[in-house]
Amino acid sequence: MRPYALTHRRLFISSIFACLLWLAASAAYAQTLQNLYVNPESHRLPEAAIFYNSDNPCPDCPSTIAMIAAILRQNYAGQLRVYQIDLARHPEFISAFHLSSPLTLVLIRISDGAAFGYAALPGLQSYADDSEELSLIITQKIGNFLSLSPKN
Repeated sequence: MRPYALTHRRLFISSIFACLLWLAASAAYAQTLQNLYVNPESHRLPEAAIFYNSDNPCPDCPSTIAMIAAILRQNYAGQLRVYQIDLARHPEFISAFHLSSPLTLVLIRISDGAAFGYAALPGLQSYADDSEELSLIITQKIGNFLSLSPKN
C-alpha cells in the first residue's frame, strides 16, 4: 500500500475517533443540562448550583463550599435539589449564568419540570470567616427568590 493511502486511512480513523469523543462529551453535557433544567424524575423542587472553578481556585473556596453545602443540607433538605458544578469541566455555564466570581451560588426556579428564572449570589468566598453572615445571606435570598423557609 502506498504511504499516501496509509496516511489517509490514519486520518480517517483519527477523525472517527475524534467524532466519537465529541459525541461522548456532548452526551455528558446534555445529561448535565438535563439534570439541571429538565428535572427528569418529574420533581418540582427548585434547584441550587454551587459553581466553582478548579482551574482557578481561590484560597477560601473549599471551606466556603463546605459551609454552603452544610447550610443547604441543614435548612432545605427535601425542599431543594443541590448541584456542585466545576466550571473547568463545564465552561458553558459561565455565559449561561453570567458568572465572573470564583464561587457563585445560583438558585433556579422550577415549575412543571422546567426552569423559570434564576438568581445568582456571587462572591460568597468573601464570607469564609463568617458562617453566620453567609447563612443569613443564603437563607434570605432563598426566602425572597424561591419562597422557601429554612427547616431549622
